[in-house]
Amino acid sequence: MPDIRTVCLEGTLSGVEVRALVEPAEMREAVRLYRDVFKLASTDPAVSPRLLASLARHGGSVIGAFLGAELVGFAYGFPGVDGSGDVYHYSQSAVVRDDQQGRGIGRALKLGQRERVLATGVTSMRWAFDPVRTHNAHFNLDVLGAVARWFEPNMLGIEDVGRDRGMRTDRLVVSWDLTGGARVRAPEAPAGKRPGWGSVVADGDATLLGMPRDWDALVASDRAGAVELRERVAEVLGGLFADGHVAVSCRVVDADTAVYRIEAGR
Repeated sequence: MPDIRTVCLEGTLSGVEVRALVEPAEMREAVRLYRDVFKLASTDPAVSPRLLASLARHGGSVIGAFLGAELVGFAYGFPGVDGSGDVYHYSQSAVVRDDQQGRGIGRALKLGQRERVLATGVTSMRWAFDPVRTHNAHFNLDVLGAVARWFEPNMLGIEDVGRDRGMRTDRLVVSWDLTGGARVRAPEAPAGKRPGWGSVVADGDATLLGMPRDWDALVASDRAGAVELRERVAEVLGGLFADGHVAVSCRVVDADTAVYRIEAGR
């Protein structure tokens, strides 16, 4: 396996350097950044610097984005294998400091992680995300070109840390082919077929699912409504994915709404 110090050292983005994290101080700073981004209290669990050091040396990925000497982004993951014997890299988390979001740092981190994983001989990456966070969905599906192939209801149990305490933790799990070219852009939702939040409409052979554009704003203004919407979305996604569907796109269609495009499995 290549030395971890030589992987991902070439990536730059507007003065941002993307590279593998190596030094213990860098691992500690990555944990601090993780806590800050997810708004975790000092007593809440978080990734350990010792765990990161072990992952970096044993086939995992521990990637940082630096603006000068400051760590502004961080991603980590580890090798995985499913019940069918398929080998992949599981990306556990990727975070970008709040004041640096929207600059393309998240994409640079993922591409840096991709290079690290390809250097180990693995050609596929998976990760999970909360389907109600449509900004993440758009990044994963439309920007990176991953496909959400699995729905995991209440994957982590009832949330007891971070922003959505007390809520269920449904997740979509994506698969990203690290050797494939750019995926054909999914068509946009027609203006006359834009479903309301938690509702679906057909668009040819595809299903369109409406979601709030800003989940955190909904929770702040109507927490009870947000909890109810989570339940409804879980029911819809559970049914679609049980029938072999996959999510290929999620795009904002107006000031309040984003729409998933869900197609027959491929």
